[in-house]
Amino acid sequence: MVKAIFFDVDGTLVSYENAKVPQSAKEAIQQLREKGILCVLATGRAIMELDDLDVKDMEFDGYITLNGIVGFDKNKEMLWGVTIPEDDFKRGLKMFENHEMPMTFIEKDRFYNNFIDDTVIYAQETISSPLMEIGEYTGNDVYQMDIFAELEMAEYLEKLFPNCTVIKWKKIGFDLVSKIGGKVFGIQKYCDLMGIALEDTMAFGDGGNDHEMVEYAHIGIAMGNANEEVKAVADYVTDSVDEDGILHALEYFGVL
Repeated sequence: MVKAIFFDVDGTLVSYENAKVPQSAKEAIQQLREKGILCVLATGRAIMELDDLDVKDMEFDGYITLNGIVGFDKNKEMLWGVTIPEDDFKRGLKMFENHEMPMTFIEKDRFYNNFIDDTVIYAQETISSPLMEIGEYTGNDVYQMDIFAELEMAEYLEKLFPNCTVIKWKKIGFDLVSKIGGKVFGIQKYCDLMGIALEDTMAFGDGGNDHEMVEYAHIGIAMGNANEEVKAVADYVTDSVDEDGILHALEYFGVL
């Protein structure tokens, strides 16, 4: 029996084509919650970014953000948070301050870049997000570092930040979080708090940071627009976000 469903945001709930959540998905989530099924966002984004997206007026039962590193309840009160490991953060801070690469530091209530170039502009356009503010590190906890670089840089970054998981974006760029994190970590934390068993979970995703979540959930669903790695570990491949894929999968499994 499905008791909790975890939804990625970009490319799963929110279309890359028009930056909208299909009406069928909005109505499906409302119906799920009316049935008592917990609907939780599981995203690489920060909690404050969600206010700029089409999910901002939707109600959810929890928010797993920054690839599982920071979790919030339905009222957006923080439940847990794991910072970047100290040695890796020191290395990242040096890069940030020396402008070696365009980077974002993400804190609980703030995210900011060291500088912005064409790579950042392109990356933000692909996820329908505004550009970040330019800022300086002031000593607060940093939960995630984003690095804007070609995906071929993955191996280099993994060696440079050995205590972090380096998560590829779909087109360009990386999320760096503590190795103990990831969306599976976030799902485990949330389910422990809510008393949900693994066999009662379902997850939807499409990108590289969804791979482990789709594989881990009892029922893992890849969107039709998902990358091949995610499709390969999914229990079911539904239609794309723009073709009402969420609703069709929920109907296929008899959840709705």
